[in-house]
Amino acid sequence: AVAVAGAGLMGRWHAQAARRLGARVLAVADRDEARARRVGGPGAAAFADAIAMLDRARPEVLHLCTPSATHEALIEAALARGVHVLAEKPLAADAAATRRLCDLAGLAGLLLCPVHQYAFQGAVARVLAGRGRLGALELVELDFHSAGAAGAGRAELPRVAADILPHPASLAQAIWPGRPLASLGWMVRPAGPRGWEVSAEVEGALLRITLSLGARPTRAAMALRGQGGSWEADLFHGYALFRDGTATRGSKLLRPFRDAAGHLGRASANLAGRALRGEAAYPGLRALVGAFYAAAAGRGPAPIGAEQAVEAAALRDLFLERAA
Repeated sequence: AVAVAGAGLMGRWHAQAARRLGARVLAVADRDEARARRVGGPGAAAFADAIAMLDRARPEVLHLCTPSATHEALIEAALARGVHVLAEKPLAADAAATRRLCDLAGLAGLLLCPVHQYAFQGAVARVLAGRGRLGALELVELDFHSAGAAGAGRAELPRVAADILPHPASLAQAIWPGRPLASLGWMVRPAGPRGWEVSAEVEGALLRITLSLGARPTRAAMALRGQGGSWEADLFHGYALFRDGTATRGSKLLRPFRDAAGHLGRASANLAGRALRGEAAYPGLRALVGAFYAAAAGRGPAPIGAEQAVEAAALRDLFLERAA
């Protein structure tokens, strides 16, 4: 039995994911109670206050989809009531607060997990499973072009970009699971008037994260490039394509046609699969929610551990410091 705090866009998708996984949505809280009722659907209670919802609905799991400034207080309230928390990023204002909340959850024997859903996509699993086809890894590119800063002033741009950064950070953790983010020599530099490049060398390869709030069209993409070829993943849609590294005259001539056919085939199969699963948006979210529910029930490990969450928060802190 779960409850959702925040009935905006992400609250709606969290409630849908919960139902698709067989969970019962007990209640939804939002300042707009009519919106909470719409997201909750038949049989779910609607509340204007999330604390009142926790006290009266008594869920096992809280999906936290409220504005980030409210997260710390609501996470504390949920943990104090014995409720597991799956929270939209960022968990808290900085790494120190993230560490404190994770420690509170650990002492209470509860799960606290940020929503870094991209790393749970089938496309990412496909890339990681096929990493051996790349040969020696040369370059990893994680590109995020967001419209999230529409209407924001220049002073607000670093914070908007910082709130996106945990997504590529979690992908880097999936690519190099044994390498703490804090051990890398990060560089942060401007990338256009409304963007930044965050980069580091990892085991001989260059990791380059591009965060742009002005480049269009919007984009979320991952590419792993090695001496034997490249894996490219469209993370908005959730599919991946391998491009071999053959460099003959004939392969160069045919490459645009092979790439076009590959994208058409992969994109079509992916769209059909998502339609069958009822996954209209945010591929990877349902897989993360399912793994979180399994861990909360004692059937598996936490999908994102405390150290991973704190590392991503620390990288966000470093970015904010240097971007300023």
